[in-house]
Amino acid sequence: MKKIIFTLLLVAPVWLTAQNYTNICSAGPTFYKKMNLTTLKAYKTTSSTVVGNGDTIFYSFATIRDTAADCRDTTEGSILGRKIYRRQSDGMFLFFNRNNDTVYVNTKALINTTWRFAKVTSGIFLEAKVIFAGQDSVMGVLDDVMKVELQAKRNDGTPQVNPWNGKTFVMSKHYGLSNTFDMVNVPFDTTKYTIVGKLKPVIGVQEFGWKDVYNFNIGDALHYSGYINSYIGNPSSSWKEIQTVIVKTLYGANTDSALYKFDRCRSTVTTPGNTHVYIHDTLTVKYKFTAMASDSTIMRYPDQFVRKNTYASQYDRFMKAMNNRQTKKIGEDKYRFLNSCFIIPMGSVTVNRGYSEGLGQSEYFRGDADSQEYNKLVYFKKGSETWGNAVGTQCSPILDIQDQTSESTQVVRVIPNPVKNTARVVIDGVSPSDGTQFILLNLVGKEVFRQHVTSNSTTIERNNLPSGMYIYLIKGKNLNLNGKLMIE
Repeated sequence: MKKIIFTLLLVAPVWLTAQNYTNICSAGPTFYKKMNLTTLKAYKTTSSTVVGNGDTIFYSFATIRDTAADCRDTTEGSILGRKIYRRQSDGMFLFFNRNNDTVYVNTKALINTTWRFAKVTSGIFLEAKVIFAGQDSVMGVLDDVMKVELQAKRNDGTPQVNPWNGKTFVMSKHYGLSNTFDMVNVPFDTTKYTIVGKLKPVIGVQEFGWKDVYNFNIGDALHYSGYINSYIGNPSSSWKEIQTVIVKTLYGANTDSALYKFDRCRSTVTTPGNTHVYIHDTLTVKYKFTAMASDSTIMRYPDQFVRKNTYASQYDRFMKAMNNRQTKKIGEDKYRFLNSCFIIPMGSVTVNRGYSEGLGQSEYFRGDADSQEYNKLVYFKKGSETWGNAVGTQCSPILDIQDQTSESTQVVRVIPNPVKNTARVVIDGVSPSDGTQFILLNLVGKEVFRQHVTSNSTTIERNNLPSGMYIYLIKGKNLNLNGKLMIE
């Protein structure tokens, strides 16, 4: 019995370190974040082939990559490469860099195991050594991990001075390469990437589509700022806009459609002339997500190469912006096929669009030789959550949104509000002067009622006005007040 216990104690360290770290090419996407940045990269197996001895070749999506020349590279794959070869016999994974040299990762290595990781030059290679095997946190979850350190050596084993010396990568039992390099750029780029999401098993950030983008709730407030600049003598303008969700209706099979109504106010200043135009209206927008699925632009992965005749768009993804929401950005038709390769053409029209989880289209830019147009979400409030800098506190048909203040002692009350037939307009803090008027506007800014105000308490009649929301103005020598009035 003692011999059996002694044998178990001897092999226990081997059990603790000889884990299976082969879950690298699992189904579904794996997302990586560039260290110290918010840029996301992704790997996803799009197909696989079983070859001799039970070995497997995994293929990922093609990407369009920058190069030192004008021509972009469209032959390589995502962060782990276009093709990955897994040897069944020893658990070795073979990745292929941009020179088509092999990068080796031993997923079944033990502590202090060494192997040839990658070629540096014809006489120098990077040696990999397992320096830690045990438990550590992966995206906040405890998992078995294996940490591997690199050292440059000559072919005869002599250590060499090299930027890669001391660099490490980490394998996780459940999540594959949890800390890695861009395998296509090994050994040319030491930039590190860390895992931030995986589908199988589910952890961290996940894929999202149109239904997640346009997921609003009643009371959500979205603030935008934008401009149009003309270079050919046409007027330029800048604007601020507030949209607040006032109606949400889900409908269709499996609630695959949504209708939203937004209370919108927009303040625009046009130059030359410094002309100020204000609108206050209601927007109704319908989203049929099953139909929108035919537009697959936001379902592309970072840097994915999708050719459309002679054009290809640029796809980027970011996280930790806007309270850690993911944002997808599309550079429409950024690349063009000229002189037998894809390049960024000079003088072309630039169109960039950004979409964020639960925030809709969060950015839009269009520029050409004649003008630029830009619109960006700068603030939101969703429930108790806020982000950014608000363009104002409320909507007003008279004042610029940013000029509004709540410090005024002048207060107007409409009693009752909502109004059925008649109401009293009570003004506190200042007495109306001769010529003071009460003006009622509908939500498109059209005047529908006007009455002189001669005292601090004035009665107004409904006068057969239809039910709905209205904007009231009280204008006089010492008065410039406004607010909302509901007629039942």
